[in-house]
Amino acid sequence: MSELWSVARVAKFLDVSKKRVYQLIQQGRLESLKLSPRNTRITRESVERFIAEAKRRQHDELGLDYLPPRRDQPRG
Repeated sequence: MSELWSVARVAKFLDVSKKRVYQLIQQGRLESLKLSPRNTRITRESVERFIAEAKRRQHDELGLDYLPPRRDQPRG
């Protein structure tokens, strides 16, 4: 079973507002479990997955797959 984090803990961990965490849940980008009408928990794994996806997306958008030629190689 995955560790469950409160909305406040996730917000602090991601350095965003609690409102933003609820938006991410609504968008399906974070997995949550509603324990009661006023008690929502987010799986730690979904937070880790969200971070990994954000890193991958940023990597792709910035074109970081491109590697320029090394300067120490002689040119032909």
